[in-house]
Amino acid sequence: MSVMKPHDPSEVSDHQKTFSAQARERSRQWERKHRSHKAVYRGVDPKLSLRVKSIAADVWMPVGKVAGVLIGYSLQAYEQDDLDLHPHIRPNLARRTLYPKPERFQNSGSKRRSNLPQPIPWRVVTTWRNFSPELKRAISALASGDGLNVPAGELVSALLRYGLNAHDAGLLKLEPDEETVTSSSPKGHDT
Repeated sequence: MSVMKPHDPSEVSDHQKTFSAQARERSRQWERKHRSHKAVYRGVDPKLSLRVKSIAADVWMPVGKVAGVLIGYSLQAYEQDDLDLHPHIRPNLARRTLYPKPERFQNSGSKRRSNLPQPIPWRVVTTWRNFSPELKRAISALASGDGLNVPAGELVSALLRYGLNAHDAGLLKLEPDEETVTSSSPKGHDT
């Protein structure tokens, strides 16, 4: 029967010493090179973002590409007058909104919920990579003062909601490119 000795911390292999002692710096060249393919929006509904992420995992596509396809579909529907985006005026604020606050009603059962802190929608930041720069420009132009004059995050939420509804109804089918599947599939997974 062999007796196990307790591990002595001074007995560390040379391999462990070199990797644990060095500061791990990583090259950020890829991020710099693909900065135009990164989209950051405030105020996007987190539930919609999670649905996009779930669909992306199901079809083996990057989340940014799935979001881009859904938003692109919605923008095309808007251009063809199939999607109505009517911004509402917000009193005392410069920008309009696509989501006016509903009239509050008094309900005796909702007192507990009203005491809970509500998340502030504009603090939610959504970031996607592999997002088309042309699509970013189209969203910015439509959200700008010359377009609908609404926050970009609200516009992205409305476009995502329309695209996700079309996907759920079977009007929009997502199929990954062969390149995306082979680069992201685990070893041993047949595509």
